[in-house]
Amino acid sequence: MFALTLREHPQVLYKMKADQSKNNSPTAHLILDKPLVEKKMDLMIPAGQSYYEVLKQYITKPGVAYVVLVNGLVVDMQEEIRPDDEIRCVPQIIGG
Repeated sequence: MFALTLREHPQVLYKMKADQSKNNSPTAHLILDKPLVEKKMDLMIPAGQSYYEVLKQYITKPGVAYVVLVNGLVVDMQEEIRPDDEIRCVPQIIGG
């Protein structure tokens, strides 16, 4: 079975390009879900800041450990957000 990423879906691409043209600043796509936030968030954010700086503004559950995935790859939170990044945070699961 063939699966599309959000970026490959035509409506998402159109919306991302429309959002960028409105404010003329490059953006990235941030997707956060429980348990890191109370309610799922799916929004466009400005590029150019570190992942750490941006995520601390949105993640509302203190103490939850997570990994930052950008375009499906684990990144250092000190790296800078690039235009068109797709950012997701995956909670770490501990147990045995």
